[in-house]
Amino acid sequence: MIDLTIVIPSHGTSDLLAGCLASIEKACLDHPRLRVETLVIDNASRDDSVEVARRSPVAPRVVALIRNKGFAAAINHGLRLRRGRHVLLLNSDAEIEPDVLSRGVEILDASADVGVLGIALLHPDGRPQRSIHAFPGLQTELLPDPVLRLLRPNGFDARVRSRRSEATNSTRAVEAIRGAVFFIRGECLARVGPFDEGYFFFMEETDYCWRTRAEGYRVLYCDGLRAMHRLGASSKRRAPLATRIEFHRSLYRFLEDRRGPRVAALARSVRLFRSVASVIGLSMPALASRRARRRLAERWGLVLWHLRGRPAEPEFAEALRVAVEREGT
Repeated sequence: MIDLTIVIPSHGTSDLLAGCLASIEKACLDHPRLRVETLVIDNASRDDSVEVARRSPVAPRVVALIRNKGFAAAINHGLRLRRGRHVLLLNSDAEIEPDVLSRGVEILDASADVGVLGIALLHPDGRPQRSIHAFPGLQTELLPDPVLRLLRPNGFDARVRSRRSEATNSTRAVEAIRGAVFFIRGECLARVGPFDEGYFFFMEETDYCWRTRAEGYRVLYCDGLRAMHRLGASSKRRAPLATRIEFHRSLYRFLEDRRGPRVAALARSVRLFRSVASVIGLSMPALASRRARRRLAERWGLVLWHLRGRPAEPEFAEALRVAVEREGT
């Protein structure tokens, strides 16, 4: 029987996908007794991502979708094809260290109440990324992080300063984990069900952690398991305004569903106020700085999106498609 099914949603990042698959190959070579299958679900890429996946020594099963229906939809497509006891959802812009697969399966096998497992994410230069987060709500919208860290320590990482400092290989229960490296127990998946495809690109893992905890499972984090994650490489760099809008759309959907319409309405007001303040604050620096002008344009676009009633356009998949085509010219 297969121990672990790895599902990699991919969209227009063939170079990153190659690195991701190479890290899986290294992990499998280091732990040959672990039985792993890999699925690459390509979300209508216009580069050579499908060919890169098919040439990989990992020999993944590749599904080439004809339309980009979003990250959660690609995940669900892979979950329907899985044969493993457990699942690892892996971003194409992440590269795991060799012990991640075997140790992740060991942790899931050792504790029947663990539904989801996350690991420490690092920038390419070794700096830590935020790998844990608190569920959004009134507190996260109104209180600064130092206060939240005191009130809800399970919503924050330990203060790790470098790639290996303070890595104890210990585990602890947390509120939610980032979705770049996201293990799911097979039994938990059967009870919680598929991902909510109403989240196109953001917050789908946060919603899944919420639902996992509601079913009585723990969400666990292991600081000794590491992966390099090129944060934002597949979206934010290419279509920054569309990415920012899509994040807010997903955030408001989560708040509406999990915290109620009043909390969602307050969050929208708070974030609109902050965006307007940011536009004002960037107005003078933008006269002298190209970077400030880009940030000003993003913040102004976000303000207009709010004022127009948060319309569905610009459609995120289309914005990414145009950005990828522009890169190719």
